[in-house]
Amino acid sequence: MAEASTEHPARRRGPIGKTIELVLKIIGLLLFSAFMSVVIEWVGMAFFYDEPGYAHAESMMQTEIGYLSESLTGGDGMNEGAISSASETVSTVANFLFIDSGIVDNLQAVKTVSPDDGEIKAAVKRLVAGYYDYLMAAVYVLIMFLVRMAILFLSMPAFILFGIVGISDGLMQRDLRRWCGGNESGYVYHWAKRFSLPVLALAWILYLSIPNSIHPNFIITPFAVLFGLCLMVMTSKFKKYL
Repeated sequence: MAEASTEHPARRRGPIGKTIELVLKIIGLLLFSAFMSVVIEWVGMAFFYDEPGYAHAESMMQTEIGYLSESLTGGDGMNEGAISSASETVSTVANFLFIDSGIVDNLQAVKTVSPDDGEIKAAVKRLVAGYYDYLMAAVYVLIMFLVRMAILFLSMPAFILFGIVGISDGLMQRDLRRWCGGNESGYVYHWAKRFSLPVLALAWILYLSIPNSIHPNFIITPFAVLFGLCLMVMTSKFKKYL
């Protein structure tokens, strides 16, 4: 008699489980991008940048804030409220994490060794003083990271717009193929479907981790077009008959 299988059938996750998994993936993506931003900045400070100390990171942060302010001053009545709210949220979060929490003040105070400090405390302060520029660079990069996140959130309507255009064009091509006797292609459909979400993720990772200031239009627009193209190909190669 064959032995009963000890494997349990795979349990399909419900909508709550899928939602939690998606949220965890997004959080993991953001944490990975933040970590890579700091690491890339540190490597650049050590080997490539000519600016002294954390000047490069501070300059990038100010430039990115300028891009957000440019969107605020140049926005129309429809999105000015969203841009203003995003700017205020970034300012509040940055102040809470780095100013109100005392991180910046503590870094500036700890790097100075006092004659009353013990050996261990003095050694820690000398260690912090030796890496003070790198720690401050990390603070500026994380603030810049928050600003870029706000810009990406505000750019999502562009992805939605190009996605709608791509789906509309793809459905039109599907109807033409349907009435003209064309063949469907499940292979192309599945490949286009597989690339649609990674295009979004790649746009976020690239823009959040890039080590130099760049206008968001040079990142957002090409990836929004590529996202719409993936949706166009996906819908145009969908099943001929439903």
